[in-house]
Amino acid sequence: MKHQFTLPGFPESNFELDIAFWTGKQIIYKDHVAVERSTEKGKPFLIPDSNGEIVKAYAKPAYPDIVPVLVIDNNKYNIVEKLKWYEAILVIFPFSIVFIGGGALGGLIGAVGYIYNIQLLRNDDSKSLKYLKAIGVAIAAFAVYFLVSAVIWTWINP
Repeated sequence: MKHQFTLPGFPESNFELDIAFWTGKQIIYKDHVAVERSTEKGKPFLIPDSNGEIVKAYAKPAYPDIVPVLVIDNNKYNIVEKLKWYEAILVIFPFSIVFIGGGALGGLIGAVGYIYNIQLLRNDDSKSLKYLKAIGVAIAAFAVYFLVSAVIWTWINP
């Protein structure tokens, strides 16, 4: 998942955050060149400015979103627009399978639905189409959970 953004301290630069779907690994590109990441505590990105100085940017979680915020000199910069409260509910809803007795299977299916819904809400479709798709993902997640549970149940108890 790639997200383009700008930072106030770098008016001439374009940034892109690439987050791997399965591993969550994050890479920041400044003007199409990968930014080095430090090994020190917090693993900040080391962004060179126009004066040749290094600016440390820390990626911090921004729940319920999977796209982090960048913290530079104790200032938070959003990479993507925050989810509205009703979008956050749509995103989290597939994960509620865990609370109806889903266990690991429900957690896995719910987490995939959660991540997929975030991606859906970040695309360029119309709002109503995005919301319909997100509701469809939630329904599909529950259907898959009940179908897989039924198959496992009949396999264990013939």
